[in-house]
Amino acid sequence: MTYQELYQYAIFMLSRRDYSTSELQRRIERRIRETEKDSPTAPECLPQVIESLLESQYLDDNRTVYTFFRSYLNKSYGPLRIRQELRAKGFPSEIIDRILEETDTDWYELCKEVKERKFSTDKPKDFKEKAKQIRYLQYRGFTSEYINALW
Repeated sequence: MTYQELYQYAIFMLSRRDYSTSELQRRIERRIRETEKDSPTAPECLPQVIESLLESQYLDDNRTVYTFFRSYLNKSYGPLRIRQELRAKGFPSEIIDRILEETDTDWYELCKEVKERKFSTDKPKDFKEKAKQIRYLQYRGFTSEYINALW
């Protein structure tokens, strides 16, 4: 694949949804492996394509991480789950830490809302039910600090 073909493929991918820099790079590398086994020029063009996308601001990790963060927050995920999801997308830890520090989200209140939406406002009847609620909230990404404050 030539530089122009890689660039067009990257633009096509970005027109469908936002990607982190590392996630898009992995997708393009996979595309190179699938399409041409013997093309030595394609892997060499990849850094140039990424650099070009960054310069033209088609690819911007700071903008994209905020979009994904809002999406996960709308799904009522806690800070641990959001951090995990953003890491899986390939965002650097510095950007993730910064966006979690800058947020004005009341994590305790969100944890309380998630619990009440799923299990109502009633206290758990026994230890088994309480353990079930705790596991659910942990799965959603809330820390034990927020979970234990509910009871």
